[in-house]
Amino acid sequence: MSVPTRTSGLSATDAAEYTRGVLDIAMRLAEVMFGNGAGAEDVVSALLAITRAYGVRNVDADVTYSVIEVTYENPATHETITRTRNVRYRTLDYHTLSRASALIGELVERPIEVADARREIARIVSAPGLYPKMLRRFGWSLVGAGAAFLIGGNWVVAVAALLATMLIDYLTTALANRRVPIFFQTLVGGAIGPLVAALVHLIDPSSNSSLVVVATIIMLLAGVTTFGAVHDALSGFYVTGTARFVEATIITGGLVAGVAASSLTLARFGLVLEINPASSPTLGTLPVQLASSVLIVIGFAFAVQVPKRALWAACLLGAAAELFYVLAIGAETGSVFGSALAAIGVGLLAAAVSRLVRVPPLVIVVTALVPLVPGLLLFSGLLQLSEGSMDGLLSMLAAAAVAVALAAGAILGQYLVQAVWGPARALPRRFVGPLMALPVKLNRTARTRTKKF
Repeated sequence: MSVPTRTSGLSATDAAEYTRGVLDIAMRLAEVMFGNGAGAEDVVSALLAITRAYGVRNVDADVTYSVIEVTYENPATHETITRTRNVRYRTLDYHTLSRASALIGELVERPIEVADARREIARIVSAPGLYPKMLRRFGWSLVGAGAAFLIGGNWVVAVAALLATMLIDYLTTALANRRVPIFFQTLVGGAIGPLVAALVHLIDPSSNSSLVVVATIIMLLAGVTTFGAVHDALSGFYVTGTARFVEATIITGGLVAGVAASSLTLARFGLVLEINPASSPTLGTLPVQLASSVLIVIGFAFAVQVPKRALWAACLLGAAAELFYVLAIGAETGSVFGSALAAIGVGLLAAAVSRLVRVPPLVIVVTALVPLVPGLLLFSGLLQLSEGSMDGLLSMLAAAAVAVALAAGAILGQYLVQAVWGPARALPRRFVGPLMALPVKLNRTARTRTKKF
């Protein structure tokens, strides 16, 4: 039986029922996408693409931080049908996001019955995790261990960072399950690093134990919503982007408060944390830098459930990002511009690689850029502030600038590729940002008679 893709020819009652069904599946998929890391423009584009594919026109959609709204206006009677969803809790689950993105592409290419679409969405939502729970937790530990090697730590520091991040993940998960505000979750997580660093100093005084703190900061910042905030702001969703910036600031504030409180407490007992300046990346340590970056990418991929077929691509681009960054630092561009250049390179490469592994570009880009999270800059700023130096504020502002540069650079890379080749879709675009969480087909047929993207 053919699937209806328009409301013409239906009675008023059947047309209204059909429209509600289409809006329902569009909203369900939008909720899955937004709750698992997609940006506002991707969500709006998906809503409009699905409704157009099913022949439902005169649809308007919008996202305001946690609220998704879609409205249909009947051109004959001017009556409206509105659907609203409040996405209260968001996480990073790139396996679910990839499956939802693939289903959206299939529905736009070949619409199926609304009831069948609902069943497909239910399968995605109810599916078990791609990786076992313990492996996902161990993934966060690998991020900490890899970060310790990346910033110049030895095996003692790396093992301590692995154990510290494992403890942090356990505590923050327990607090999240009890609905404790995110600020206090990161405050507790930030306080763990200096305490473990103190133990490392007692066990091996020759080790640069402060690097444990930096490794835990990188792990805690890896899931911060800076990328989504920049993407939303650049795409014209200023309210949503601003709200995400506030969320990222609160998370970082809790982390800073936890690290500062723990560090000052240790200083009272005579243990002053310091960072060896020699830990900056150089060409001489490039092999270690690349291996550490791959380890971080693998750990993060396990933690956020990157599809198995995309693991090699994420590792490749993670190593490429570190290579670009080290070369940029060697050319004395500075950490901010070096991070931006590395992110642009990753954004350009991700456009092609993501198509090979059949995942949205967002999955590859965010995972590959985790090794460049500015944990060292942030902790250096904290240490300078604790010593009464106002240079600490400059270091912390530089850390924020690096985070924004990473997101903006990757988005610029994607924008350049999609502007030249263009996603093959006939979809009204109200905003200017590139699609990051939807299947992007790179070819020059930007308009076809069938509704594709």
